[in-house]
Amino acid sequence: MAKEKKAKVNKHPDWRLSRRERFNYYLSDSGRLFGTAVFQTFMTSFLALRGINLTVLAGVLLVLKIIDAVDDVVFGYLIDKMKITEWKAFRKLTGEGKYLPWFRLTFFLFPLFTIIFYLMPSSLPLVVKIIWFVVSYLLYDFSCTLNEVPMNSLVMTLTDNIDERNSIIKVKGLVQMLAGVVVGIVLSLLVDPVAGPGFSFTSVAVVAMIICTGIMIPLVKNGKEYNTELKNVEGEKNENYTLRDMWNCVKVNKYMMIYLLSSLIAGVTATSSAVSSLISFYLFEGKTMILSIPVMLAFVPAILINTQADSISKRFGRRNSLIVLGIVFGAMYIVQFLVGYENITLFIILSTIAGLANSLRYVFMNFIAPDTIEYTRYKTGKDCSGIFYSLNSFVSKAIGGIGASLGLLVMGLYGWNEVSAESYDQLLKMGMEVGQAGYQTPTAIHGMWVVYALIPGIGFLLSTLVLLFYRLKDKDAELMAKCNSGEISREECEAQLSKKY
Repeated sequence: MAKEKKAKVNKHPDWRLSRRERFNYYLSDSGRLFGTAVFQTFMTSFLALRGINLTVLAGVLLVLKIIDAVDDVVFGYLIDKMKITEWKAFRKLTGEGKYLPWFRLTFFLFPLFTIIFYLMPSSLPLVVKIIWFVVSYLLYDFSCTLNEVPMNSLVMTLTDNIDERNSIIKVKGLVQMLAGVVVGIVLSLLVDPVAGPGFSFTSVAVVAMIICTGIMIPLVKNGKEYNTELKNVEGEKNENYTLRDMWNCVKVNKYMMIYLLSSLIAGVTATSSAVSSLISFYLFEGKTMILSIPVMLAFVPAILINTQADSISKRFGRRNSLIVLGIVFGAMYIVQFLVGYENITLFIILSTIAGLANSLRYVFMNFIAPDTIEYTRYKTGKDCSGIFYSLNSFVSKAIGGIGASLGLLVMGLYGWNEVSAESYDQLLKMGMEVGQAGYQTPTAIHGMWVVYALIPGIGFLLSTLVLLFYRLKDKDAELMAKCNSGEISREECEAQLSKKY
């Protein structure tokens, strides 16, 4: 007698999203990060190899980032305030929901403007190159914001089940880490003139953007939100609010302010992020893949550790875990600077430890942001997810501009010699010896090392100290989320909170 097949058991019958719906969200979010990673990874190296003075580039980039950061707050307000599903002109294109309609309407724009940016001809006069950079960069950042704010805000509206949301955040972090590792390694290999084919930045960017657009389409076609309305609030209070209401939401949330301040300090001092590819080319004699080795070594251990994020969180708390991980991450950079980059084996070991700490830290940061949003929703009755994620984007882009500009400025002050090349392969062939087109002085090389290791290490330790003032308990945030979703009443929530907020 044949054995009867066991019926599949749904382990989470109260979860709202199907497995395919969750997969589409992870895939699309990875596509978004993939696209922005391509732009940010190569942008500075691409412009530096176009012969643009680094000091001039630092000033222009800083202004552009500040402009875009202000735009983020405006768009966050508009996305939370406006219901484009009520507009007849867009209704058929956008579908139903609160944040998905915005994503459906704008998802293809930032890949398009990325391609336009990287099509800048090297033969153009310097002034025309700067104009091309300014216009295409503003268009890219504008479109990126329209994609980023709704995508991040979806964490709050995909489901009203707190356990499912926590699972989504954890898996999202793992998927992003996996995508980040693969993308980082592949991108480094493609442009590496020693270990790889040495393709130009333009050819890599065009192909990458086509792939990026394709993997975002499943969410565009089949995405759905299940938690677009707040519960346990009076009347239509959560539906209509003014700009003053938005400011009050921000003002009341001291925990989000601490979170943003910590991010601000880390971002302002993240001087290596925009130039790591270029720096690795010079520090390691054309071998840009050196920076990918620690990523590959940390990959499997990081996955294993990240699967235990829930257990670590329950035992030590999210804030405490973030503080320890931040100290480890920052300390590794300080040690790296002190011992130098000549010992490649030690460099790789320290970078691997830093990578492990940072991957787990990223998961906990993804946990804390929604907690602070639930706190504000609980305190104000307003659904301000969009404005908070736009503020987070504001801080990231504003300080990212400052960090990148600071790194470029320091390199310029240390005597960077301008070069003009289509790719690292062409630059390597120019030669890096005295008198050759690709040559940089020992002083300029030391400046690169300061930008890569010393400034980020000090900055990250300082940003970690700020988190000592974050005192929103994990269990209290979960109670607030249950109240906001209607799972428990406000009275039940107040009775169970560990303290008065």
